[in-house]
Amino acid sequence: MAATATEIANLAIAHLGGRALASLQNDSTQQAASIRKWWNPEAVTPIYTALDETLRMHPWNFATNRKRQTITYHTLTGTAVTNDGGLIRITHSGHGYATGDRVYVKDVVGVTVANGQWYVTVSGNHFTLDGSVFAGTYTNNTGSVVGIPQFAYDFQHTPPTDCLRPISINADGGQNEDDGSDFLLEKGVILCDDETINLKYIQRITDITKYPADFVTAFSYLLASYIASDTAGSSGRAIELHQFFTKAAAPPAKARDANEGKGRRITPFDDSQSVLSRGGYAL
Repeated sequence: MAATATEIANLAIAHLGGRALASLQNDSTQQAASIRKWWNPEAVTPIYTALDETLRMHPWNFATNRKRQTITYHTLTGTAVTNDGGLIRITHSGHGYATGDRVYVKDVVGVTVANGQWYVTVSGNHFTLDGSVFAGTYTNNTGSVVGIPQFAYDFQHTPPTDCLRPISINADGGQNEDDGSDFLLEKGVILCDDETINLKYIQRITDITKYPADFVTAFSYLLASYIASDTAGSSGRAIELHQFFTKAAAPPAKARDANEGKGRRITPFDDSQSVLSRGGYAL
Protein backbone atom coordinates (compact mmCIF):
# COMPACT_ATOMS: atom_id res chain seq x y z
CA MET A 1 0.00 0.00 0.00
CA ALA A 2 1.50 3.34 -1.05
CA ALA A 3 0.50 5.90 1.57
CA THR A 4 1.74 9.22 2.88
CA ALA A 5 2.18 10.47 6.43
CA THR A 6 -0.76 12.82 5.96
CA GLU A 7 -3.01 10.01 4.71
CA ILE A 8 -2.18 7.84 7.73
CA ALA A 9 -2.75 10.80 10.05
CA ASN A 10 -6.13 11.44 8.43
CA LEU A 11 -7.09 7.80 8.87
CA ALA A 12 -6.35 8.11 12.60
CA ILE A 13 -8.32 11.35 12.80
CA ALA A 14 -11.26 9.71 10.98
CA HIS A 15 -11.53 7.16 13.82
CA LEU A 16 -12.23 10.14 16.08
CA GLY A 17 -14.64 11.85 13.69
CA GLY A 18 -12.27 14.76 13.07
CA ARG A 19 -11.60 16.86 9.98
CA ALA A 20 -8.92 15.79 7.54
CA LEU A 21 -5.58 17.58 7.42
CA ALA A 22 -4.15 19.21 4.32
CA SER A 23 -0.63 18.47 5.55
CA LEU A 24 0.55 16.71 8.69
CA GLN A 25 3.76 18.70 8.73
CA ASN A 26 2.30 22.14 8.05
CA ASP A 27 -1.23 22.02 9.49
CA SER A 28 -1.59 24.19 12.61
CA THR A 29 -4.66 22.49 14.08
CA GLN A 30 -4.73 20.74 17.44
CA GLN A 31 -5.18 17.41 15.67
CA ALA A 32 -1.99 17.82 13.66
CA ALA A 33 -0.02 19.09 16.65
CA SER A 34 -1.16 16.11 18.72
CA ILE A 35 -0.18 13.57 16.07
CA ARG A 36 3.22 15.23 15.64
CA LYS A 37 3.90 14.68 19.36
CA TRP A 38 3.71 10.90 18.87
CA TRP A 39 4.59 10.41 15.20
CA ASN A 40 6.34 12.99 13.06
CA PRO A 41 8.44 11.26 10.40
CA GLU A 42 9.06 14.45 8.43
CA ALA A 43 10.47 16.55 11.28
CA VAL A 44 14.11 17.64 11.40
CA THR A 45 14.41 15.23 14.33
CA PRO A 46 11.81 12.58 13.46
CA ILE A 47 9.54 11.17 16.18
CA TYR A 48 8.54 7.51 15.93
CA THR A 49 7.01 6.73 19.35
CA ALA A 50 3.68 5.36 18.11
CA LEU A 51 5.23 3.68 15.06
CA ASP A 52 7.86 1.91 17.17
CA GLU A 53 5.20 0.49 19.48
CA THR A 54 3.32 -0.99 16.54
CA LEU A 55 6.47 -2.41 14.95
CA ARG A 56 7.79 -3.92 18.19
CA MET A 57 4.61 -5.84 18.96
CA HIS A 58 5.07 -8.40 16.16
CA PRO A 59 7.86 -9.66 13.85
CA TRP A 60 6.26 -8.13 10.76
CA ASN A 61 7.67 -9.61 7.57
CA PHE A 62 8.16 -6.22 5.95
CA ALA A 63 10.06 -4.99 9.01
CA THR A 64 12.21 -8.05 9.63
CA ASN A 65 15.87 -7.71 8.78
CA ARG A 66 18.96 -9.94 9.03
CA LYS A 67 22.57 -9.08 9.76
CA ARG A 68 25.68 -11.14 10.38
CA GLN A 69 28.12 -9.50 12.76
CA THR A 70 31.13 -10.49 14.82
CA ILE A 71 32.97 -9.13 17.83
CA THR A 72 35.57 -6.44 17.13
CA TYR A 73 38.74 -6.97 19.15
CA HIS A 74 41.31 -4.32 20.06
CA THR A 75 44.77 -5.32 18.85
CA LEU A 76 47.64 -5.08 21.34
CA THR A 77 50.72 -3.28 20.04
CA GLY A 78 54.32 -2.90 21.15
CA THR A 79 55.37 -4.28 24.54
CA ALA A 80 51.75 -4.62 25.65
CA VAL A 81 52.04 -7.53 28.12
CA THR A 82 54.42 -7.11 31.07
CA ASN A 83 55.08 -8.35 34.58
CA ASP A 84 53.59 -6.17 37.33
CA GLY A 85 54.72 -7.63 40.64
CA GLY A 86 53.81 -11.12 39.49
CA LEU A 87 50.52 -10.08 37.88
CA ILE A 88 49.99 -9.80 34.14
CA ARG A 89 49.73 -6.16 33.10
CA ILE A 90 48.36 -5.10 29.74
CA THR A 91 48.99 -1.69 28.23
CA HIS A 92 46.39 -0.49 25.77
CA SER A 93 45.84 3.22 25.19
CA GLY A 94 42.21 4.28 25.35
CA HIS A 95 40.97 0.88 26.49
CA GLY A 96 37.91 2.39 28.19
CA TYR A 97 37.73 -0.21 30.97
CA ALA A 98 37.11 0.45 34.65
CA THR A 99 38.25 -1.55 37.65
CA GLY A 100 35.96 -4.53 38.07
CA ASP A 101 35.18 -4.86 34.34
CA ARG A 102 35.61 -8.22 32.65
CA VAL A 103 37.66 -8.75 29.50
CA TYR A 104 38.56 -11.54 27.11
CA VAL A 105 42.19 -11.76 26.02
CA LYS A 106 43.23 -13.99 23.12
CA ASP A 107 46.14 -14.75 20.78
CA VAL A 108 48.87 -13.55 23.14
CA VAL A 109 52.11 -15.34 22.21
CA GLY A 110 54.82 -16.10 24.78
CA VAL A 111 52.75 -15.26 27.85
CA THR A 112 49.93 -17.61 26.93
CA VAL A 113 48.58 -17.65 30.49
CA ALA A 114 47.17 -14.19 29.69
CA ASN A 115 44.67 -15.70 27.27
CA GLY A 116 41.21 -16.13 28.75
CA GLN A 117 38.51 -14.25 30.65
CA TRP A 118 39.58 -11.89 33.44
CA TYR A 119 38.37 -9.20 35.78
CA VAL A 120 40.67 -6.20 35.68
CA THR A 121 42.14 -3.49 37.88
CA VAL A 122 42.75 -0.30 35.94
CA SER A 123 45.51 2.30 36.24
CA GLY A 124 45.61 4.82 33.42
CA ASN A 125 46.42 3.13 30.12
CA HIS A 126 47.26 -0.10 31.95
CA PHE A 127 45.16 -2.80 33.55
CA THR A 128 46.19 -5.90 35.44
CA LEU A 129 44.42 -9.23 35.18
CA ASP A 130 43.07 -10.05 38.64
CA GLY A 131 44.38 -13.35 40.01
CA SER A 132 46.84 -13.88 37.14
CA VAL A 133 50.40 -15.16 37.49
CA PHE A 134 52.91 -13.87 34.94
CA ALA A 135 54.92 -16.58 33.16
CA GLY A 136 56.87 -16.68 29.91
CA THR A 137 58.38 -14.13 27.55
CA TYR A 138 55.95 -11.93 25.63
CA THR A 139 56.17 -11.69 21.84
CA ASN A 140 55.60 -8.04 20.98
CA ASN A 141 52.57 -7.00 18.94
CA THR A 142 50.59 -10.17 19.63
CA GLY A 143 47.22 -10.59 21.25
CA SER A 144 43.92 -8.76 21.34
CA VAL A 145 41.33 -7.85 23.96
CA VAL A 146 37.63 -7.03 24.16
CA GLY A 147 35.25 -6.15 26.98
CA ILE A 148 32.68 -8.82 27.84
CA PRO A 149 29.67 -9.05 30.18
CA GLN A 150 30.35 -9.12 33.91
CA PHE A 151 29.05 -12.70 34.23
CA ALA A 152 26.77 -15.39 32.75
CA TYR A 153 27.51 -14.57 29.09
CA ASP A 154 30.75 -14.65 27.08
CA PHE A 155 30.21 -11.82 24.60
CA GLN A 156 28.19 -8.67 24.00
CA HIS A 157 27.13 -7.31 20.62
CA THR A 158 25.90 -3.83 19.77
CA PRO A 159 22.75 -4.20 17.64
CA PRO A 160 22.27 -2.13 14.47
CA THR A 161 21.05 1.43 15.04
CA ASP A 162 17.73 0.64 13.33
CA CYS A 163 17.05 -2.39 15.56
CA LEU A 164 13.87 -2.06 17.59
CA ARG A 165 13.93 -5.58 19.02
CA PRO A 166 16.06 -8.66 18.39
CA ILE A 167 14.03 -11.70 17.33
CA SER A 168 16.67 -14.43 17.31
CA ILE A 169 20.37 -15.12 16.90
CA ASN A 170 21.86 -18.08 15.03
CA ALA A 171 18.46 -19.65 14.35
CA ASP A 172 17.85 -21.70 11.19
CA GLY A 173 16.27 -18.73 9.46
CA GLY A 174 12.77 -20.16 9.23
CA GLN A 175 9.64 -19.14 11.09
CA ASN A 176 10.51 -21.31 14.09
CA GLU A 177 13.17 -19.43 16.04
CA ASP A 178 13.30 -21.75 19.08
CA ASP A 179 16.47 -23.50 17.90
CA GLY A 180 18.56 -20.32 18.02
CA SER A 181 21.13 -19.38 20.65
CA ASP A 182 20.13 -17.98 24.03
CA PHE A 183 20.55 -14.22 24.35
CA LEU A 184 19.46 -11.24 26.43
CA LEU A 185 19.04 -7.62 25.39
CA GLU A 186 20.35 -5.53 28.27
CA LYS A 187 21.16 -1.82 28.32
CA GLY A 188 21.21 -1.68 24.55
CA VAL A 189 23.56 -4.62 23.95
CA ILE A 190 22.92 -8.26 23.09
CA LEU A 191 24.44 -10.63 25.64
CA CYS A 192 25.17 -14.14 24.36
CA ASP A 193 27.84 -16.85 24.15
CA ASP A 194 28.54 -16.46 20.43
CA GLU A 195 31.46 -14.50 18.99
CA THR A 196 29.72 -14.25 15.61
CA ILE A 197 25.95 -14.00 15.34
CA ASN A 198 23.35 -14.20 12.61
CA LEU A 199 20.93 -11.63 13.96
CA LYS A 200 17.28 -11.48 12.96
CA TYR A 201 15.58 -8.34 14.23
CA ILE A 202 12.66 -5.95 13.89
CA GLN A 203 13.86 -2.95 11.93
CA ARG A 204 12.48 0.57 12.17
CA ILE A 205 11.05 1.07 8.69
CA THR A 206 10.72 4.77 7.93
CA ASP A 207 9.72 4.41 4.28
CA ILE A 208 5.94 4.73 4.55
CA THR A 209 5.40 3.25 1.09
CA LYS A 210 6.64 -0.09 2.46
CA TYR A 211 3.76 -0.43 4.96
CA PRO A 212 1.17 -3.11 4.08
CA ALA A 213 -2.45 -1.99 4.14
CA ASP A 214 -3.44 -3.99 7.22
CA PHE A 215 -0.44 -2.63 9.13
CA VAL A 216 -1.50 0.91 8.22
CA THR A 217 -5.01 0.22 9.52
CA ALA A 218 -3.75 -1.21 12.81
CA PHE A 219 -1.23 1.60 13.23
CA SER A 220 -3.92 4.24 12.62
CA TYR A 221 -5.99 2.93 15.53
CA LEU A 222 -3.02 3.06 17.87
CA LEU A 223 -2.23 6.58 16.67
CA ALA A 224 -5.86 7.57 17.24
CA SER A 225 -5.67 6.30 20.81
CA TYR A 226 -2.60 8.46 21.41
CA ILE A 227 -4.30 11.66 20.27
CA ALA A 228 -7.82 11.00 21.62
CA SER A 229 -7.35 12.91 24.87
CA ASP A 230 -6.02 15.98 23.07
CA THR A 231 -8.53 16.09 20.22
CA ALA A 232 -11.65 14.58 21.79
CA GLY A 233 -10.94 15.53 25.39
CA SER A 234 -11.75 12.03 26.55
CA SER A 235 -9.34 9.65 28.26
CA GLY A 236 -12.09 7.03 28.06
CA ARG A 237 -12.12 7.25 24.29
CA ALA A 238 -8.34 6.85 24.25
CA ILE A 239 -8.63 3.66 26.31
CA GLU A 240 -11.42 2.39 24.09
CA LEU A 241 -9.38 2.93 20.92
CA HIS A 242 -6.29 1.31 22.40
CA GLN A 243 -8.33 -1.72 23.41
CA PHE A 244 -9.77 -1.90 19.90
CA PHE A 245 -6.24 -1.74 18.48
CA THR A 246 -5.05 -4.51 20.82
CA LYS A 247 -8.03 -6.85 20.47
CA ALA A 248 -9.55 -6.17 17.06
CA ALA A 249 -7.27 -4.27 14.67
CA ALA A 250 -3.85 -5.75 15.38
CA PRO A 251 -4.61 -9.51 15.76
CA PRO A 252 -5.91 -10.14 12.21
CA ALA A 253 -3.06 -8.11 10.74
CA LYS A 254 -0.55 -10.15 12.73
CA ALA A 255 -2.25 -13.40 11.78
CA ARG A 256 -2.16 -12.61 8.05
CA ASP A 257 1.46 -11.52 8.33
CA ALA A 258 2.43 -14.73 10.14
CA ASN A 259 0.94 -16.82 7.34
CA GLU A 260 3.02 -15.15 4.62
CA GLY A 261 5.59 -17.91 4.54
CA LYS A 262 6.22 -21.56 5.16
CA GLY A 263 8.39 -22.94 7.93
CA ARG A 264 11.26 -25.18 6.95
CA ARG A 265 10.79 -28.89 7.41
CA ILE A 266 13.65 -31.25 8.18
CA THR A 267 13.50 -34.59 6.37
CA PRO A 268 13.91 -37.54 8.81
CA PHE A 269 17.06 -39.63 8.57
CA ASP A 270 16.69 -43.02 6.91
CA ASP A 271 17.27 -44.80 10.20
CA SER A 272 14.83 -42.69 12.20
CA GLN A 273 12.12 -44.55 14.10
CA SER A 274 9.34 -42.83 12.17
CA VAL A 275 10.76 -43.92 8.80
CA LEU A 276 11.45 -47.49 9.96
CA SER A 277 7.98 -47.87 11.42
CA ARG A 278 6.36 -46.92 8.10
CA GLY A 279 8.34 -49.68 6.42
CA GLY A 280 7.12 -52.28 8.88
CA TYR A 281 10.51 -52.78 10.49
CA ALA A 282 10.73 -53.74 14.13
CA LEU A 283 11.87 -50.94 16.41
